[in-house]
Amino acid sequence: MALLHFGWFLGAGFGVQGWGDPSYGIGYDWKKPQVYQDAARLFEHSGLDLLIIEDGVTVPDTYGGTSEVNLANARFAPKHDPLPLVPYLLSATENLGIVPTMSASFYEPFTAARLLATLQHFADGRLGWNVVTSGSDLAAQNYGLDKQIEHDLRYDRADEWVSIIRKLWRSWAPESVLEDAERGVFADFTKVAPINHEGKFFRVRGPINTVPMPQEPVMVQAGASGRGRDFAGQNSDVIIALSSTPERNRQFRDSIRQVALAAGRNPDHVKVLFAVTPIVTANAEETASVKARRSDLNQAAIDEALQSISYLSGVDFKAFDLDAPLPELTTNSNQGTLDNFVKSAPPGSTLREILQVRANRDGLAVIGTADEIVDHLETLGEASGGDGFLFAGQVHPANVHRTLDPLVPVLRRRGLIRREFGDGGLRGNLLDF
Repeated sequence: MALLHFGWFLGAGFGVQGWGDPSYGIGYDWKKPQVYQDAARLFEHSGLDLLIIEDGVTVPDTYGGTSEVNLANARFAPKHDPLPLVPYLLSATENLGIVPTMSASFYEPFTAARLLATLQHFADGRLGWNVVTSGSDLAAQNYGLDKQIEHDLRYDRADEWVSIIRKLWRSWAPESVLEDAERGVFADFTKVAPINHEGKFFRVRGPINTVPMPQEPVMVQAGASGRGRDFAGQNSDVIIALSSTPERNRQFRDSIRQVALAAGRNPDHVKVLFAVTPIVTANAEETASVKARRSDLNQAAIDEALQSISYLSGVDFKAFDLDAPLPELTTNSNQGTLDNFVKSAPPGSTLREILQVRANRDGLAVIGTADEIVDHLETLGEASGGDGFLFAGQVHPANVHRTLDPLVPVLRRRGLIRREFGDGGLRGNLLDF
């Protein structure tokens, strides 16, 4: 088995870290940069390529029409903006890619291009941008809209948004900055030009008023629906995917590569990273205990699962009878996530049966000893095509160390994780293998 790429997906974003863990808050404050800096240092030391920081811009109240469950469990809110955190993470590391989330629905393209260009100069080529289209009506209402625009139209808009940002980045030719003190010429005005973009969704004159970057940030995206896959395959360098069976993983990766190839891109330059949540145990007895505890479908577990899918899909799952089959559901929000949830169990299953199947399968969780987890990742990586994995979890110290401290030595012994970085920034690291 060849080397795999590894990263960390911070699904809680710049939000509460470790709520519910016995070690919550001991020695760290989730509202300050230090706990994220400490985690980033460990990620880099372990050989991870990138840290992706999720974001959201609402306090969800879809589940039962109230924010009670979400706020009691610190899920999806509260959350700080990830962009101010980026310089702190860059200052704590030398090689790790730092990837904040930006919404194509709510950032104007000029603002996004300028922010990212500024951060990339800080990063010396280590910056990425995780592009989302923000399907939540609640989020849209924070930006003066009654509801979010139609799903596929959001991706049409995002296509144009990404195109404008890249045009702005390229509005200064690479050789435009002269800094010729003797002649008194800082930049050659003939090599800086407006983009004069007039499209379906945006009008942007340009040029940008920053200088050319060492390299353009690496674009990350999670497109699960058909339209989302097209967008990701045409534009993205890294694709976030939910890990499933080897067959479904392979099918998803192949579909992304086909889109990339059809768009004239080298599919080997598009890395599909499957999200998993390793839960490392000491032995078979502890593994069985953890699995039994996680499959206990008590009311708290039901509320936790249903508030999550309610927010992500925009469908209030509290309105459904737990012991009746789900009606046919559609959404203008995260179609791939809803589809994955509904199809977790055979057609005609009740909502309770769907939840029980998901609890028994543990979702993204991979539970076992370090060797057993690495066995699974090695087998799954080979069967899926061999790009790599994202460890999905929070970054409070207990979780980071109990995940990586036992896993990394095994990954290194098996030759699955990098031992050194190149000097080509995040893009170069991703193209190393």
